Amino acid sequence: MWAAIILTAMCTGDPRAFLYAGKVSYHIEFTPNFHDLLLVDDINLDSTFYLIQKTGHFLSFGFLYFFLVTWIRRPYKAFVLCGLFALFTEILQLFFGRSGRLFDVGIDLLGISLAYLICTYINSQRSADER
Repeated sequence: MWAAIILTAMCTGDPRAFLYAGKVSYHIEFTPNFHDLLLVDDINLDSTFYLIQKTGHFLSFGFLYFFLVTWIRRPYKAFVLCGLFALFTEILQLFFGRSGRLFDVGIDLLGISLAYLICTYINSQRSADER
């Protein structure tokens, strides 16, 4: 369910309208430019909206990892699946007129990594308490 929410947010045509008005719209681009995945010149750390988007990437994929590892109970497998889903969503965005970027996959992986570390710490504490 959480993956479906991520897909909806990542593929909607106008992320501002989605975030501020809850409006979902789609525009299909049948011939995307895959070189756009490599762009980094549109990083704008001075933009509040940009920072909100990147925070959303970080948190949404961190929560995705948490939900997935809770469900399948295989930390490594959950990490890999979340990472592949992050890459998939960025490629998919190109087909919806959005700016898919490998930079965003990196942010997603940071969120997944933090969730992994938190879950690992929690599990180690549980194991220590059981001893």
